[in-house]
Amino acid sequence: MTIKNSDLTRLGWLYYHHSLYFISTTERNWTASRDDCLERDADLVVINSREEQEFVNRLGGDHWIGLSDRDPEGTWKWVDGTNMTSSFWGRGQPDDNGGGEDCVATSLGKGWNDATCADLKPWICEVIVVDYLEAELNKEVMREEKAPQIYVTSSSETVSMGDTAIFSCRARGRPQPTIQWLQDGRLLETDGTDNQPESVVRMDGEDLVLRGVRSGVETFLCMANNSAGTANHTVLLLVYEVKPDGWLYYDHSLYFISTTKRNWTASRDYCLQRDADLIVINSREEQEFVSRQAGDHWTWIGLSDGDTEGIWKWVDGTNMTSSFWRRSQPDDYGGEDCVSTWGDGWNDAPCAYLNPWICEKVLDESHGSSGS
Repeated sequence: MTIKNSDLTRLGWLYYHHSLYFISTTERNWTASRDDCLERDADLVVINSREEQEFVNRLGGDHWIGLSDRDPEGTWKWVDGTNMTSSFWGRGQPDDNGGGEDCVATSLGKGWNDATCADLKPWICEVIVVDYLEAELNKEVMREEKAPQIYVTSSSETVSMGDTAIFSCRARGRPQPTIQWLQDGRLLETDGTDNQPESVVRMDGEDLVLRGVRSGVETFLCMANNSAGTANHTVLLLVYEVKPDGWLYYDHSLYFISTTKRNWTASRDYCLQRDADLIVINSREEQEFVSRQAGDHWTWIGLSDGDTEGIWKWVDGTNMTSSFWRRSQPDDYGGEDCVSTWGDGWNDAPCAYLNPWICEKVLDESHGSSGS
């Protein structure tokens, strides 16, 4: 940031050798004079050189400067807390005339004089330009603050039990936001042992690493903070267990993912023969789990409108309430009464098509989680 002399003139301050100076046109005692300077984010002038003293002399008049011996008597200190090292006392000064002359003023050609702090005089304020620029820059930064915006994050991860899951979260804003991860309102802290099998590890304050995950669904919150505000984003961890017979255990159900293709009816028969049925999808979490398992294949699920056209029912006899149709679906293009899923949602298709399928067996918790 560059300050021009014309800018300083408009501000009502004078520029000399890396400092700005304000010369009052009224009179106050030394304390009130200093208060005025402080209100201007400055202080009474501190004179560090003969050149600066000569500059002050050229301003004319009799002005308070930032020097006193009020604490303690006889020890002259500047308002910035430094001891006086160089001095420009007038002849016979300081004399503490009659006692109580604890504040210093300077006048044209006569140097410094100690005077009673209650005397009324004009004064000179000073601010170093570097400090001024820093203050202005800080004000500019404050004006340009922007609340956090999360722009890179995982929405969900589906992994096998015992594996490692990684969630990323990135945010922009001004100042740069800090990232924190929470679970159930509890702040997750790094364990600092990246080579150990602890379940939770924070990396770089942005990535959440979960080791040795357990079967089920867990929710985590990425929270981005800066002085301008807060943003947050919820992510889901979906963990399934691979059973010895090839079934997957996930959130109180067993799932079988076929590796061959059949029509919808034959796919359902396969499931029924194993005391299961085509999958009934009850939540977005389960849909995301299914999408991960289906991979790059259209996969039959247990939904159709074969009994009554346009009335979509699950194989357990319940009506469809929540749906995850792809754009423009269902369209019943040429008699499409059965539903398959892939990627981000469902599509109605002819039931005679050959697709892989997913069986589901809902478990009674009292019977444990063994598959057949």
